[in-house]
Amino acid sequence: MDLSGTVARVGAICGRLGIGSLEPQLAACGEMLKGGGVVDVAVLGQFKAGKSSFLNGLIGGAIVPVDVLPSTAVVTRIGYGQRERVTVHGLAGEPFEIPMARLAEFVTERGNPANEKRVAVVDVELSALAPYDGIRFVDTPGLGSIFAHNTRVSRDWMPRVGAALVAVSVNHPLSEDDLLLLNDVSLHTPEAAILLTKADLVSGEELASVIEFTRSQATSRTGKEWRILPVSNRPGFEGMREEVAKYLRERIAGRREEAFGEIVRHKVHALVAGCREYLNLAERAAGAADAARSDLVAALERERRGFGSVKGEIRLLCNHLQAEVRTAADERFHAYHGEVTGRVTADLREAMAGWKGHLGRVTREFEGWLADAMMEEMGAVSLYGEGHLAGFLFRAQASVERSVRAFADRLAKEIERALGIRFEGAQFDPQVEEPAHPDVRLSPTFDTYFELLWFLIPMPVFRPLVRRHFVRRVPWEVEKNLSRVAGQWADAVGASIDGLFRDATAFLEREVGTIAGLVGEADAGNRGEEIRAALAELAALESAVS
Repeated sequence: MDLSGTVARVGAICGRLGIGSLEPQLAACGEMLKGGGVVDVAVLGQFKAGKSSFLNGLIGGAIVPVDVLPSTAVVTRIGYGQRERVTVHGLAGEPFEIPMARLAEFVTERGNPANEKRVAVVDVELSALAPYDGIRFVDTPGLGSIFAHNTRVSRDWMPRVGAALVAVSVNHPLSEDDLLLLNDVSLHTPEAAILLTKADLVSGEELASVIEFTRSQATSRTGKEWRILPVSNRPGFEGMREEVAKYLRERIAGRREEAFGEIVRHKVHALVAGCREYLNLAERAAGAADAARSDLVAALERERRGFGSVKGEIRLLCNHLQAEVRTAADERFHAYHGEVTGRVTADLREAMAGWKGHLGRVTREFEGWLADAMMEEMGAVSLYGEGHLAGFLFRAQASVERSVRAFADRLAKEIERALGIRFEGAQFDPQVEEPAHPDVRLSPTFDTYFELLWFLIPMPVFRPLVRRHFVRRVPWEVEKNLSRVAGQWADAVGASIDGLFRDATAFLEREVGTIAGLVGEADAGNRGEEIRAALAELAALESAVS
């Protein structure tokens, strides 16, 4: 049996029996099988872990934008092509080509804020990647960061990963978020390694210790042995880069067909196992006594009627955390006021020495300079937001997961009580959104628009006064824009928490609906016989692809 046929038959079983929870895995397997054998090698990791710098070093040129601001969730795929070409695939409309120089306009948050250009994916083809023909590097900006690794785009795409390099900076070894990402990767591919970036920051002895620590932590959390590949783009570390290139050439590109087969079989096995668990539940229900099945159906209906109180509990929790986030964001970002004001004021005094001309010209110089300075300063300050507010998101995620798990545990107990079997069901994968970069806006330099009257103001006399006015504007502009950054981070984290609420309630309703459908219809006609036939078919399919 070919793998495409296997996926199609599992999909048919899920369709007939109403198992909707496996749709993402079905779509991912189908898409990969249609990809012509190309293996997508995802470079994952937290923001600023060195993913883009690594890709540029591998390619041998500054192709992937490296921005001081977080990138969008636009996926960029980079592979071999006979000529340099960049193709933008939109969420609607026909694909179109752009010059390489315009890539940043479509894949970075600065050039494409909040993905306002509605880009689905960007494909980059480079002749320099001929040694890696047959594999395609996938840059998923921020996928492993606190705010992005569970975005809808990234989470929906994750099942499509072929192989993976999980980037971890040597000066920030394995965080809890990294370990969660490693677990996710393990579910979707058997071919993955840890890329230990910025290896030049530590001595050889320290690097050996970091490698050992990373390996032991990763193995202990995932139960899998991980290959650790240290790397640096600095001169003198060419040997490390060649080791990574050799791994990619020999382990994946050089055995592309074999690696592709292993990866697809891994995904199909996971798909079959998930389908089998639901069918086992349905089979047990079909063979159970009418009273036991009726009791379970009644229990499921009670849980469904109780959704209101569960939703209320989760909503109350989320509202409380959102209020805490807003207060904390305001306090933590405004702590930078003195530092930023001092730095901008000093730079302004130096810049003003070169401004000549009438009041209108000097005012325009000041406003342009201040806009650039605020964008740079707020962009830099914004990078601290993840560290400042991550704890609230972790608390929200953990609390919502506990509520979902408690609900799922009640379902599992009802199933075990009625049918005598343990049932895990689908796993709840919370999804959070990545914040956009600061929207820096400035107030008019003068309360009255004196630029219209510039010819009446003798600058040799009033220049010191004008300069003092410019300097006095700085603290207010810093205060205003820090408030904006704090508000945007609070809004972004608040939206993430709202997303957790929506995903949790949708998950619970979908899971109860699926289970109720499997159990409630188990006694209809030849339902039991249909389920046993489906299980037999799954067993045959699993044996055929082993």
